[in-house]
Amino acid sequence: MRNVLSDAAIAQLIEEDVPYVDLTTFGLGIGKQPGEIEFYSRHPMVVCATEEAARVFEQCGAKVLTHVESSTKLAAKQLILKAAGSAEALHIAWRIALNLLEYTSGIATRTNSLVEAAHQINPSVGIVGTRKVFPGTRALSVKAILAGGAIPHRLGLSESILIFKEHLTYLGGMSELLKALPALKQRFQEHKMAMEVETVADAWAIAQAGVDIIQFDKVSSADLKPVVLSLKHQYPNIKIAVAGGITLDNVQDYASTGVDLLVTSYPYFGKPADIGVKMSDVD
Repeated sequence: MRNVLSDAAIAQLIEEDVPYVDLTTFGLGIGKQPGEIEFYSRHPMVVCATEEAARVFEQCGAKVLTHVESSTKLAAKQLILKAAGSAEALHIAWRIALNLLEYTSGIATRTNSLVEAAHQINPSVGIVGTRKVFPGTRALSVKAILAGGAIPHRLGLSESILIFKEHLTYLGGMSELLKALPALKQRFQEHKMAMEVETVADAWAIAQAGVDIIQFDKVSSADLKPVVLSLKHQYPNIKIAVAGGITLDNVQDYASTGVDLLVTSYPYFGKPADIGVKMSDVD
């Protein structure tokens, strides 16, 4: 997978952590001593952001000797990245690279757990990650869910049409939307029309009106299953998604309903991966 951070973005991460000088390394007088650093997995994980971590080391003046590709599955105690350079370069890059690796690998690993669990029940169901990420981390968060086997639900408001009940506030309700939908479909022929609903009645109404994707929000898996079967029987080309509270605890229940897409923010929130670091003097 490619590096998703620009050189300027990586330089900003370095400047944020080391605005002037690594005072400890400078004070100890060890900055010019040659060394090596290794990052390794402490538990099974899906690794992410190795490409970005490598660029951090390179911008700090170190040389990356090897690294695995993002999306690689590792067992415990396996090498992730190894770099060589001056003690100053290694100490500056160390924590920045580790933060990138641990946070994104945590997301990738949780994503992969969801995908594998869902596919045990329904191999064709798609896991899609929302845009509910911490501000400023979109590029890395998208890379992490891709590394884990999911795809982005929406990359932003500019590239897809998804109608929420909040839009209806300004349209005048569901009845006005149903009137406006044919013109919207004609105007945006290249785009699929998607809408989020909370009731079965609304789902049937927009299916009849020709919406392409129905996204159920916060509907239980038990209530969802018979509706999905009926909708797909009458409208075989329609896609059905479900969002709202999908986690590793219930993903298999939702996968069993027959929906096409499981929309989730679960991977973004949790513990970072635990990655070990070993630094050595090469004199």
